[in-house]
Amino acid sequence: MSRITTPGFYPHMSAGDYHADPCPEPSLTQSIAKLLLERSPLHAWHVHPRLNPAFAPEEPTRFDVAHVAHTLLLGRGKDVAVIDAADWRTKAAKEERDDALARGRLPILAEQYERARLLVDRARDQLSAAGLGEAFSPDAGDGEMVIAWQDGDGLWRRAMIDWLSHDRRLVLDYKTTLASAAPHAIPTKMAADGWCIQAAQHEAGLDILDPEIAGRRRHIFVCQEATEPYALSIVEIPEAAMTIGRRQLAMARDIWSACSRAGIWPGYPRGVIRPAYPEWAESRWIDREIDEFADVVAPLRAPIARPAPMLTDLAGG
Repeated sequence: MSRITTPGFYPHMSAGDYHADPCPEPSLTQSIAKLLLERSPLHAWHVHPRLNPAFAPEEPTRFDVAHVAHTLLLGRGKDVAVIDAADWRTKAAKEERDDALARGRLPILAEQYERARLLVDRARDQLSAAGLGEAFSPDAGDGEMVIAWQDGDGLWRRAMIDWLSHDRRLVLDYKTTLASAAPHAIPTKMAADGWCIQAAQHEAGLDILDPEIAGRRRHIFVCQEATEPYALSIVEIPEAAMTIGRRQLAMARDIWSACSRAGIWPGYPRGVIRPAYPEWAESRWIDREIDEFADVVAPLRAPIARPAPMLTDLAGG
């Protein structure tokens, strides 16, 4: 296993070594930062390979189109083994898959491989049309560039950048989605998936390791739909979003630091919580109460007309 002993750039580190956390001390990543903010320190502890003694990484036996497209576009990772079969149900297909896995390769069905290749071709075409023809090219940058650094308090942090240009001015990330990658859907996806935290983490490390270019880098996410017609949006993270990402990352870093020093990784509150009722749910109910139920309840509340008593009833006859 590769080890990191000093802060710096590590362009040839395998994904397996990176995810095992090769830093001198347990290090903070953008994915751990997201867990600290969106779940709890306990969740972060549970998935960290250097904190949880029982941690065991899951080894996938199948690789989808998006995973292979990522490998093809970046030109990094395990070799792909194309299996000429309609599916994995036959004995022969399973044996070929198992043999590929044993050899450290990514097995994928031929039809899925063609789809992955189409994704990559569409991505490269649109990047070229957008003036980013050198994006993800091995001649212009490094795929899966690992960086490791220590912040002002000496805490170790690390990141694996999908692609970093040789001049370190362009930072690219490639994402596939089964949802919409339309421009109007991007802001919600950017916030929900924590792109801003990821970009801020990359920025923090690069600014420490290469301070001369601080403030002059571009952080671009390529978000592509994994279903036909494989449309994509090329998204440059705006400064307002970067500002939020930096604040979120700073909070996650403070939580990480406090938990690391105390050796305590709390989960959710142990006591009874009293959550606020969502304003949108309250507003929706009030609208329904007025528009949907008013005409149903009003007639039932009206006084019921009863027939007048007859004279014989009054006389008791």
